[in-house]
Amino acid sequence: MAGDKTLFNESFSVREAAQQKRKKARAQVNIPAEILLDGGTANQPATLTDLGTGGLSLQCRTTLYPGDKLKVLFKLKGTAMSLPGSVARVSGKSIGVQFTSISDEQMESIQSFIHSTFFDKDKRSLT
Repeated sequence: MAGDKTLFNESFSVREAAQQKRKKARAQVNIPAEILLDGGTANQPATLTDLGTGGLSLQCRTTLYPGDKLKVLFKLKGTAMSLPGSVARVSGKSIGVQFTSISDEQMESIQSFIHSTFFDKDKRSLT
């Protein structure tokens, strides 16, 4: 890759900071969820695969297209979440969703979850 730094004869590469795509932290998850398409009447099953303050990725069998509006429903640490979003990307059954509006309380819950995902693991491994 152009601009990549290599070490040990191309066996290891590091991306330049300018090549990173995401600006907000995300945590890998495996959370059962449901999606409800705008104008839809029935929830469809899905599984969240990662969660961040700007959006999430999920797996589902429902056919979705970039620009589709939906709500993603799931529980985060026992709290019911209903987050409106727009499909940003589709790759097979993997869907990237960008949040369109979330409350401050929902944002704090997601930030707290991400923080605990990254830092609580470190605390456990030190004890």
